[in-house]
Amino acid sequence: MRISKNYRMLMGVVLLLTLLSGCRRKAADGAADAPADTANADPIAVEFATATVRSMESVIAAQGTLAPGQGAVARVAASTPGRLTAVRVREGERVRAGQVIAIVDNRPQQAMAHSAQASLSVSEAQAREADLAASASATDQKNAVKSAQLALESAHLDRDNSIKQAQNALLAAQTDLRKTQAGARPQEIAQADQAVRQAQATRDRADIELQRTQKLLAIGLAATRQLNDAQTALDVANSSLESAKQQANLVRAGSRAEDLQAAQLRVDGAQELLKQAQKTGEGKIAQAEGALKQAQESIGQVAVKQQDARAFRQTVAMKQADLSAAQSSANYAEIHAPLSGIVTKRSLNPGDMADVTTPIVEIADGRSLNLIANLSAEDGAKLKAGMPARITSPDFPGKTYTGSVLSIGQVDPQTNLLAVRISVYSAGDSLRVGGYALAEIVLHTDPHAIVVPKQAILSHDGKSVVFLVGKDDVAHQKEVTVGPERNGFVAITEGLTDGARIVNLGGYELTDGAKVKEAPKKDSKPE
Repeated sequence: MRISKNYRMLMGVVLLLTLLSGCRRKAADGAADAPADTANADPIAVEFATATVRSMESVIAAQGTLAPGQGAVARVAASTPGRLTAVRVREGERVRAGQVIAIVDNRPQQAMAHSAQASLSVSEAQAREADLAASASATDQKNAVKSAQLALESAHLDRDNSIKQAQNALLAAQTDLRKTQAGARPQEIAQADQAVRQAQATRDRADIELQRTQKLLAIGLAATRQLNDAQTALDVANSSLESAKQQANLVRAGSRAEDLQAAQLRVDGAQELLKQAQKTGEGKIAQAEGALKQAQESIGQVAVKQQDARAFRQTVAMKQADLSAAQSSANYAEIHAPLSGIVTKRSLNPGDMADVTTPIVEIADGRSLNLIANLSAEDGAKLKAGMPARITSPDFPGKTYTGSVLSIGQVDPQTNLLAVRISVYSAGDSLRVGGYALAEIVLHTDPHAIVVPKQAILSHDGKSVVFLVGKDDVAHQKEVTVGPERNGFVAITEGLTDGARIVNLGGYELTDGAKVKEAPKKDSKPE
């Protein structure tokens, strides 16, 4: 016959209770009678457990009320006074950041904005004209300076060229004068004498030829034409001889006074032209330098126009600021939600006068919550800002939120309590302001703690002890130092090592040195 699993568990529980009851009776009998011989006593049935290594957290529990996070509540008032024309949200309504929640009558501000826009347009036109005038003046001044510089360079070149030409003319005149004053050179006189001798020889040959022709004509051996030709040749030779003699006389006689005077006049004229070229060139240079200086000094006029342009631009900037202020004042008529959240309070309605001090609505961001909890001064001294925390709420069982310690307050001397502010992450839309919540603040995590079940630890003479069971199944009382407790387990900081076998259930019935045996498992079949 098959026995059900539930029945087997029930019978196991009954058997365990029976064993525990028997142990209590034996202990009572032993207390009344003389001490028994534990070596010969029957082993006591107990439940064993093993000390194991696991991560163990040291936590402090806290409880309190959920409140809006710092900066998560906005009391929205008008930025400019005026009468409300609309309030677009109600209490309990969800709003998003930037949403228009109310409107103030802004017709006066809009009129000021239009006026400021018109004034700005006029100032911008004046500034553009001033900029163009300053730019044109700067361009004209730059071109005038450049033109004057070119004119000055041209004056220098003209002066130098004119002086050079006058110097060349003077040099040529002086050369002619010296040549005229020096007269004929010996070579020229010798050349003239040689020309006379050649002409004389030619004349003599022509005369001989004439005489010979006359003799031949007389005897009939020559014609009259030949005689005429010989006479003509003689006449030409005589003329050439006379010309050569006169030229030789002129060469020997030297230059005439008129030629010397004319050569001197040419030298004097060339010197005057040189002086005139120098004077005229210097005059042109001085005139060009004056024009350049005047063009350069006109930079002051350009600076004045540029200053005027800057003044107009500054005026434009002022007008732009006026327009921006007017537009901002007009835009302030639309009141926007500074954050996303829920409207928790609405104080004013359309038609009411709004000012900068009276909130129109109050908005709370439910996604940013803080848990305000009270702790004892002893526990609060263990906390530091930034410690992680786990938050739970009875309204949402089984759901855990993460957080961290934001701040630790001062101890109230009357209550010996202090307030701790804990941020709650990812609260979403579930947790609400004013709700009750619990927090576990993690002080420290030991990843290699020796832990045992809580029920295995007994109190004896004010000390924490366990019963350590050896391989001989004899239980010995062992004093231990306990640490943090979590989920039914307690950390042992001193007294046990990993793998130690201890008594989990049944230790209250034991004495030091008692023999023990393992009680039947709960799922064992009944005998």
